[in-house]
Amino acid sequence: MGADMQRIAFAASFDAIVCLDGAIPERSFFERCMSSPVVAADGAAVKLFRRYRLYPSVIVGDLDALLAAPERVFLENVSRIQITEQETTDFEKILRVAPQQGWKRLLIVGFQGEEPDHTLLNWSVALRYVRELELCFYDAERYGIPLLDSSILELDIGETISLIPQLTAVVTTRGFVWELQQETLQWGRRESARNLVRQTPVQIELMEGMVWLFCRARLPKAPSFAPI
Repeated sequence: MGADMQRIAFAASFDAIVCLDGAIPERSFFERCMSSPVVAADGAAVKLFRRYRLYPSVIVGDLDALLAAPERVFLENVSRIQITEQETTDFEKILRVAPQQGWKRLLIVGFQGEEPDHTLLNWSVALRYVRELELCFYDAERYGIPLLDSSILELDIGETISLIPQLTAVVTTRGFVWELQQETLQWGRRESARNLVRQTPVQIELMEGMVWLFCRARLPKAPSFAPI
């Protein structure tokens, strides 16, 4: 088993909602998460206003998409953090400034859809920050949570769960219909997809590597991590 064991509870609040310029959720999502500020990439800020007449709390990026859009006049009073260098994506720019702004526990939306290379780039960027920040992805009423340590958490009986390795992980589980016993999961070879919770709490032991856990979203609650 991994050196550390943690308990995950869905009882915290997100420090910020990070909205990227992909397929953004419905307006009702933002209404459920009103207590958390929305930090938008500049293209996403335009999309939020154009589609829902919503104003983000902060706009971060090189601002090229914002300054080229007619909607810029309506967003003039929104706080901005402009980073003009072109070596990193707007997503990475947001993650880089997050600690300075006091944003550690982040819910990320709009990270996929529209252009497939953007989706894969966003996953790659996220991997560089999973130890520094508490990242949680949201899409279609599902959370995606990176697990770097063995974990115990309360889930619903019958809930659908997937474990996706990044890139290789050795995993043992307890509480699922189809258990893993020191199974090697490997990107491009073997995943644990669409398993079902048999009893709760469940336990996911990582002997090696990390996995992404996909489970039902608990909006507006955020996962919190406490060592055992």
